[in-house]
Amino acid sequence: MTSAEEVALVRGASALGVHLDAASIERIGRFIDRLEIWNRRSHLTGDRDRARLVRKHAVDSLAVVSELPTSGTVVDIGSGAGFPGLVIGCTRPELSLVLIESRRKPASFLSDAVRSIPLPEARVLQIRAEDAGRDESLAGGVAVVVSRAVRLDVFLPLAASLVASGGRVVAMQTPAIQEDSASRAGAPLGLDLSSVRDYALPDGERRRLLTFSRR
Repeated sequence: MTSAEEVALVRGASALGVHLDAASIERIGRFIDRLEIWNRRSHLTGDRDRARLVRKHAVDSLAVVSELPTSGTVVDIGSGAGFPGLVIGCTRPELSLVLIESRRKPASFLSDAVRSIPLPEARVLQIRAEDAGRDESLAGGVAVVVSRAVRLDVFLPLAASLVASGGRVVAMQTPAIQEDSASRAGAPLGLDLSSVRDYALPDGERRRLLTFSRR
């Protein structure tokens, strides 16, 4: 990671109340390195500029760090190019992390990144999220389920099948998602909207973090 990228990452993290130690920064740098290599042939992200990947995607992924548990399993549904899942792993490598991705190329990238960074406590499942809810090792036993930019009406039912009683579901959305509609979407699934956090990315783009608690 270049010095400019590191400065952007650290400043973005600080604005979100997240402290990054040197080891976390180095791991995120390795992740971005692998993503840059894979993007040359597989086009995993629309944004391919390294600086933008750091400022927009890596920094955005750090917003969920405050919602992570002290222990237990964290699941990222629809991990794609690793945002937020691999960033979670880079900042909290001791957590048991499961990256769920149904598409072959992104899943292959995630597996390569997990090995290269490395993240020994992370694993990649190349399955549909609907099928993860029937996995006995995951169903009803996950501490935190997270997803970035997945439609709320799609994400919440999937997350509800995985999260443990007392666990949390974190939806990374835009401010277009209103608090009352989010609350109504979660209630029939046993998910109570417990907090709404608005924040801005370094370029000023607005984001909204919706956290639900499992009854």
